Amino acid sequence: MNNRKLRNAVLAALATPVVFVAPAQAEWEFNGYVKTEVAATTESGEFIGARKSVNDTTAGHSGGDVFKSEVSARMFINGDIFEDSSLHADINLMGDLDANPNGYRSPKAYTQQDPLRELYIDTSVGDTYIRLGKQQVVWGTADGIKLLDIINPTDFREFVQNTMEDSRLPVWMANVDIPVGDRGSMQLILSEHEENKIPGLHESGDAGHPFIMKGVDSITGKVNGFYNIVPALAGVSGTFNQLAFQGGLNPARLTAFGHASVDGFSNNTGAAAGFAGACGGYGVGAGATTSSRCLDTIAQNGQSAALGGVAGVGANNNVTNLVDTHSATDTATGASASWNVGSANTTFEYMPNATFATFNTFAGATSEYVRDYPDEDRPNFGGRFKTSLDNGLNFSANYFYHYDSNPSVQIDWRDRTTGEKLTTEIRQRPGAGFVTGNVVSVDNIATTFNPALGETVLLKNSAGQYYGAVNPTTGATGDATHSTNGVVMRFTETVHRMHSLGGAFDYAFDAGDLPIVLRGEFLYDKNAHVPVVDRRALGIGDLEHGLQSEEADFFKYVIGVDVTVLTNLLVSGQFIQFRNLDYVDQNRTCTTESGSTFNCSKYTANPATLHLTNGMQQAEENQNFVSLFFSKPFGEAQLGRFNNITIWEDGRSGDGYWNRMDVEYSFSDNLVGTAEWNHYWGDENTMFGQFDKSSNFQIGVKYIF
Repeated sequence: MNNRKLRNAVLAALATPVVFVAPAQAEWEFNGYVKTEVAATTESGEFIGARKSVNDTTAGHSGGDVFKSEVSARMFINGDIFEDSSLHADINLMGDLDANPNGYRSPKAYTQQDPLRELYIDTSVGDTYIRLGKQQVVWGTADGIKLLDIINPTDFREFVQNTMEDSRLPVWMANVDIPVGDRGSMQLILSEHEENKIPGLHESGDAGHPFIMKGVDSITGKVNGFYNIVPALAGVSGTFNQLAFQGGLNPARLTAFGHASVDGFSNNTGAAAGFAGACGGYGVGAGATTSSRCLDTIAQNGQSAALGGVAGVGANNNVTNLVDTHSATDTATGASASWNVGSANTTFEYMPNATFATFNTFAGATSEYVRDYPDEDRPNFGGRFKTSLDNGLNFSANYFYHYDSNPSVQIDWRDRTTGEKLTTEIRQRPGAGFVTGNVVSVDNIATTFNPALGETVLLKNSAGQYYGAVNPTTGATGDATHSTNGVVMRFTETVHRMHSLGGAFDYAFDAGDLPIVLRGEFLYDKNAHVPVVDRRALGIGDLEHGLQSEEADFFKYVIGVDVTVLTNLLVSGQFIQFRNLDYVDQNRTCTTESGSTFNCSKYTANPATLHLTNGMQQAEENQNFVSLFFSKPFGEAQLGRFNNITIWEDGRSGDGYWNRMDVEYSFSDNLVGTAEWNHYWGDENTMFGQFDKSSNFQIGVKYIF
């Protein structure tokens, strides 16, 4: 049964009883609220991915700038439709006048701004309870983090700041609860699949959104996203070809200098020695011709009319993060201090051993972003058994067979005209021809660059045709062994089937006068997907194998203790750990043409923080968090409540922190005021620390009717 069939079946079941109920039987209740909430930043700086070019000076914000002006009207409708049946609807009209980009300002299905948030019918057959319709089911109880709570997806438009009830997205499902024995019950779920909503994870990139993660910016960001970098690389590749055929580089034929590497060009060494003279055609002074400023000049300015090209064609114009920009004060000899493959933070620094033959393959390449989601497959399904023992121990066992709510992005090369998936071929070249020599696997790429064996990345279709500005087999512009269609790098966003098996427990007891609850949640995820980076493949320009989404199993758990002190102050502490059972960690060091060394390891990357600016950050095998939560009512008649949660993250390069404090006070039965402060700090390459410039303060007023 696909999602559409499930949704239509549930809607039909909802509509049927309403048709036959007499108006006199129905007892309807209408209530809700109107709320306005305004949020402003507390720190000055830039949101992740805010820049639209490397030198964008308009992307920053100041402390106090408003980024949210949300107005919502929520109505809850409840009514009896049979003696043992009732109908519930949750209408949610919401808009945000200051949301950036504009696509986040208007209502949209399956987001926090979904106009029809819930619509379901409650009924029973004997002792079996049934809920049919659009709803949310909560399995987990952990503070500030979702573990067992996997039935419904999440809208991360405000990262994890919103309450889970608000950020959780209801979906259409059948929810059946069957009593088992005196204390137990079995819950069965059949639901449609829907993915988490993650800012920036689509073609536009959402530049300016306050909660884009670095990992997402690495895919679709205007400056650091591979989606935008690929066509920029293609432009530079075309310039290299133009220079080769116009004599700007020596020797003049592309096949003759295919051995030269990016690092050799940037250092004017090895097979690339003398090539930097091409920069003279751009008006760059002689002092720059022996530094990586030459590469930067060619990348940013594109083809040169003085060298027989079309001026400006293929120019990056400092839009994407290809090469560090350099000043005229760069040293007159040697490589620029900005060029450092050992601490790469630009695209070319990640691919120092890529040859000019490889760039011939890239010439003219484009990119595309597609969503490939299953819509004719079976829905998610699973169940939970829960019960209690005589000693007061409550526990449950859960199983869910579902599509992972976290989307993954797979990249591959395609024929731009036919869409055929192309084969990436890596050849070691003992001679001048691009396709002479041996085909090697990704696992056998050399760790030391050798001009006589410099690996070339080629793309080939099922007919045996190669791609590139010129035919890699002959150096000609086209024949039977060369396709003129061009290539496109496809970024495919999708979700994968996985198994989730878990359980939970809680046990209450008194320690003297202190009431204590000990609780825990455990989850085993099979066939989740995580990004894996191969820096050795990236090093030779093999982008497809340099960043892949691969299967991995995880064991996750939360152990928590809740204590009530000082009459009504709830104190809750948690230890949280995510263990990657298929962690990839292959340590390697590679050497460039100029003798520099760089990290060319293969490893599991951190999906939240990997980025060009942090070495495509490696994930932790065991990711640890600790949280501390306080909650206390206050004021006359305890009309107010104060909550504060602090979460500490043990990161690879440092610690990250998030503190959320919120206060709610009821001025009357109808009027409620709220205030909230979210502060992020710590290492900028942690999940929380990356949002330090997104720290914010929010105030709101809610009128209940």
